[in-house]
Amino acid sequence: MPLSPDHSDEELVDAFIEGDNKAFSAIVERHRKRLTTVARRYTRNEYDAQDVVQEAFLRASCNLHNYRRESALSTWLHRLVKNTGYDYLNHRANRENASLDSDDFADDRNPLLAHNPSENLAEQLVVREAMELLRQDQREALMLTDVAGFRVNEVATAQGVKPGTVKSRRARAREVLREAIG
Repeated sequence: MPLSPDHSDEELVDAFIEGDNKAFSAIVERHRKRLTTVARRYTRNEYDAQDVVQEAFLRASCNLHNYRRESALSTWLHRLVKNTGYDYLNHRANRENASLDSDDFADDRNPLLAHNPSENLAEQLVVREAMELLRQDQREALMLTDVAGFRVNEVATAQGVKPGTVKSRRARAREVLREAIG
């Protein structure tokens, strides 16, 4: 279907689910400004607000097939931005707890900033070697879910496979790692 500004959100969602990436671009253009305003409430600056909106749109693109149309698309997107904003605030609070300006430490030593690059080197090498034993698809499934924190459904959508395939790849990867690391 040729896209025009007159298409409803529902028509754009249907077009995107059917494979038309321009439909998602139209959704982004239609909602970005308002969602950026919402994101600024959490971030208090433009750059981080843009990051929050971009992350929310990424989540939307991976999960648009799960949009149930019980509410308007704008409401669903607004909720994604709010959730992403909460994640931003939690991450920022954790960073601030490790701040150099903190008075929590009586002396000059700050255990949060202490870093010994050779500490745990042997374990790191064992894990790295074990990771090399994995097939690429298993390594990606494990890294995207267990390390990067993406949901199985998000990874499945991004890779164009079913969620069960991602779960199976991740399970096999874990099994290989358990055997290799002992």
